[in-house]
Amino acid sequence: MTPKGKPGDASRRADGSAGAGVKADLRAGVNAGDLNSGDVSAGDVNAGVNADVKRIDAFAFARLGKSAHGKIALVRLARAVEGLPEQPPGEAGLVTWSVQGEEGKTGLLLGQPILRLHVQANPVVVCQRCNAPFAYPVDSEVVLQLVKSEDDLDDDHSFADQGDDDDDEDDEGVGRDSVSQLPEKVVGSHHFDLLAQIEDELILSIPYVPKHDVCPGAQAKASEAPEEEPAVKRPSPFAVLEQLKHKD
Repeated sequence: MTPKGKPGDASRRADGSAGAGVKADLRAGVNAGDLNSGDVSAGDVNAGVNADVKRIDAFAFARLGKSAHGKIALVRLARAVEGLPEQPPGEAGLVTWSVQGEEGKTGLLLGQPILRLHVQANPVVVCQRCNAPFAYPVDSEVVLQLVKSEDDLDDDHSFADQGDDDDDEDDEGVGRDSVSQLPEKVVGSHHFDLLAQIEDELILSIPYVPKHDVCPGAQAKASEAPEEEPAVKRPSPFAVLEQLKHKD
């Protein structure tokens, strides 16, 4: 079984999750896929609607504070399940997602378009320790700041510089949109491929080398192992000498 992810991917961290370089590559290419579906405008996605959203006007979606949620079968996300074993049918094989659009309300993100994406799934992977398949729970939330071009993806230096200047100032009123919690930047568009973004988040959440916390085989062997007999305590040589004296 080949571990999930690109062979020799140096951008992944030691814990198996994707590093910043991988995320940047996926975020930049999120609009590249053509799903041959009709465009979905922000006005078509009302709060709470269960929709099979594929493309949205991301900037309008954020500006109007729209939200959407839905479910999609894992098998439809070809990139995410590539190299994985067969995924289960029915409810167990579904990806549940939700997205909330808004504009930043505090700090340096004031007025900036933002998408809050939540993805949940239980893809079947293969343990690289015992080679047994198991369902890996994914529950990922990411905050995405929409920018207009790839050139804007590298503007984090200006945020960091401004944050350093404010280190000695009162931080009262700084919320989750503060410099220390800057969201990931992604190029937005009026035909934003939301389905590809959901798939990207799922890919980034699956470990490069998945493993059981405790492999079932190892647990069984541990339970079947005979209990060790307590070590026999050897008598003290001084006690032996004392007994010999009493015999005399």
